[in-house]
Amino acid sequence: MRVNLLKSIGGIIVCGYILLLACRDQLGFYIHPRYHIFASIISIVGIVLLLIDTMLQLKFKSATKPVKSKFNPKQVKPASYLAIIILLAGYLLPPKPLSPSSLAQRESPAIIEPESRCEIPKPREGSSIVSVNRWKTAINSCKQTSYFNNADISIIGFVSNGLLKNYGYNYFYIARYVISCCAVDSVPMKILVEKNFFINYPDGTWLTVKGKLSQKVVNGQAEYVITDARAAKIDQPKYPYELLGV
Repeated sequence: MRVNLLKSIGGIIVCGYILLLACRDQLGFYIHPRYHIFASIISIVGIVLLLIDTMLQLKFKSATKPVKSKFNPKQVKPASYLAIIILLAGYLLPPKPLSPSSLAQRESPAIIEPESRCEIPKPREGSSIVSVNRWKTAINSCKQTSYFNNADISIIGFVSNGLLKNYGYNYFYIARYVISCCAVDSVPMKILVEKNFFINYPDGTWLTVKGKLSQKVVNGQAEYVITDARAAKIDQPKYPYELLGV
């Protein structure tokens, strides 16, 4: 009885945390925006059902003959303590999106097109800037050498210097995570930027970078690099992830 009651209360706390994130407009750190309303509705329904279950358990407990028993912490599984610690941390610590350090553990997907398709990407409707995802998809889909040379580019992303030991320190990545469902399935999309006297930012700094694409041999292979770059520091976007197919 006591274990089931604790499970119900734990479920209420989890659903409450999801609603708290929704109220703070921070669900976008974890799931795709199209699931925000669904997650909120499911959490509300979950709280209602779990409250009913909790009240029924308490009513049943008061109607039955009480049995004297002492609470034994050894009967509680370690996973339960871990869950409590995680929930407390979630409530007390501010949520954050994936950090630049995660780039090293995640590989950018290889885009394989049956035929070469070369075109300058356009921004999605309602936006004036082409996403990093669209630029990388366009570059990887084109088999014509130097097609994007001298193309104007303007992108928004965060700085990552952590993977540059193979490139030297004349470059940094401007990167974004792309999600299709949630942060767990995110993949990084990144473009090299050639440093200049005016650009030297620490990891995690959000920038708008403008420049021209140039194909250079970097680390023994041809790669498009943003040259003549101009950067402006910005606040982290409300929704830090780019969305697959957008």
